Amino acid sequence: MMADSSLQRTHPATVAVRTAQTLWQSGIWLVGLLVFGTLGNERAIPVLILAGIIAGVVLLIAGSRWISWWRFEYGIVGTDLLIEEGLFVRKRRTIPIARVHGVNVRADLFMRALGVVELVVQTAGGGANEPEAKIGAIRLDRAEELRNALLFETPDSVAQEPVDLDPVGRIGDYRGAFGGAEVRGHEVLFEHKVPFRQLLLGEATSRRVPILFAVVVGIVGQFYEVLGQQFIDGTASRAAQFALPALMLLLAVLGLLLLVVATAIGVVRNFEFTTRRYETRIEIEAGLLERRQVSIPVGRMQAVRIEASWLRHLLGLVAIEVDTAGLERGGQQSGQMTASKAMVPVARAADMTRLIHGLLPEAEVFPDTEGLATRALRFYILLPTVLTTITSLAVVGPLSWFVYRPALPWAGGLVVAVALITIGVRALQWRRAGIGTDDVALAIRSGLLGIKRVRLTRSRIQSLEVRQNPFQRRARLASLRTTSVSGSSRASYGVSHLDEAAALHIMRWYEDGLVRGRDISPGHAPHDEDIKTDLAGQT
Repeated sequence: MMADSSLQRTHPATVAVRTAQTLWQSGIWLVGLLVFGTLGNERAIPVLILAGIIAGVVLLIAGSRWISWWRFEYGIVGTDLLIEEGLFVRKRRTIPIARVHGVNVRADLFMRALGVVELVVQTAGGGANEPEAKIGAIRLDRAEELRNALLFETPDSVAQEPVDLDPVGRIGDYRGAFGGAEVRGHEVLFEHKVPFRQLLLGEATSRRVPILFAVVVGIVGQFYEVLGQQFIDGTASRAAQFALPALMLLLAVLGLLLLVVATAIGVVRNFEFTTRRYETRIEIEAGLLERRQVSIPVGRMQAVRIEASWLRHLLGLVAIEVDTAGLERGGQQSGQMTASKAMVPVARAADMTRLIHGLLPEAEVFPDTEGLATRALRFYILLPTVLTTITSLAVVGPLSWFVYRPALPWAGGLVVAVALITIGVRALQWRRAGIGTDDVALAIRSGLLGIKRVRLTRSRIQSLEVRQNPFQRRARLASLRTTSVSGSSRASYGVSHLDEAAALHIMRWYEDGLVRGRDISPGHAPHDEDIKTDLAGQT
């Protein structure tokens, strides 16, 4: 057991790690490159002077990081985590171990080469922008001992022997960044590792692909605006020299390249994605170049979501995600909180029941859901169709009338096609939508060609809201919205144009749960007529 009066510093490699991170974030390498690029000019800085300036900046950063490392000490004192830091103004923080809800571990490629990792401590009352504490860089075995002590309130001895640096061995051991001592006395109840082929297919069909396409299109648009009209005209004239099949082939190759890049990014991030279930928490480990380990208390999970895009749905794949409250997004230094975290990024739909039963048996039963009333279909179709038709007319009409009038019939056909597509899409959304409850949870179903199912435990729902506009009230419909995570990382789910009786039933179901939680007499609970009166007052 660590002596109460004994605190220790992190590994000396912290200086090198922090210096490298600061240089990378500040972009000094880019500044140096730009300056070197001006050496051909008359007023260029001589190479030796420039090298001296860069060396001086590096030494200054390294010196400040050394001072920070020297003045940073940590240790477990009794039942608390104690941290002291600061040069001129000393800060002393005491974090009760009982308040620690999560300890995330991360190690980028440079840290792994040095055989060290960084610990991020999350507490129940942690802020929304920063974790409670960061400790790093520290040895692998020491990090494992400290993590076990913080998570399971069983402080073990922390070795003080120096560590030998083995860059080649650490880089080659992609799985071994967190291969320290096992969690003694805490058995892994269930473990699932995503197969590489399944991960590859899942990342190729993930949401990252269309996002990357949109980013590339935006960059290309900005690129053309900077180059000017002359360059655009020249590019168009050169493109006109190619046959249409050649242009289509070129676009297909570029699209395939973007698909490969997006898939590679996802595979690198989620390489060897492993999820383990302990008695009271779930541990997620993943990453190729940067390895990260995230511990999620089961009690912090607000909702479970099963989701599959239309392509994944066709391939029989799903993703299992959870909404968490107040936990850091694994693998990032910003400390930003996240509402959603992948528990299993991709899995076969046939394995979904087994995985949820093993990883989160508390939420394995999804209540049966019922679809929406037929009279709700017109609310799904009418207003969106009118808005999209007016928008397409406003865009296509002036172009065809003032620019190229022979294209006017084609413009009319395009407007009609947009309206028909909108009707079809909204009809499918109406057909997919559904909601249902049982004694402990609420389930919401939605989707278009794919599927999305959300399970929210009644006691974990932060708020439930039912709204009615005058048109919905005449049709005896209402819209329902739930919130699983509030604040800056808000996560909410709902159903539009739900039958009024079903909405009132769910509201009463939720209010009954609040009454039980507060131990208030059921006679004080609101009745359906009171809720209907409140809805009428909102409008």
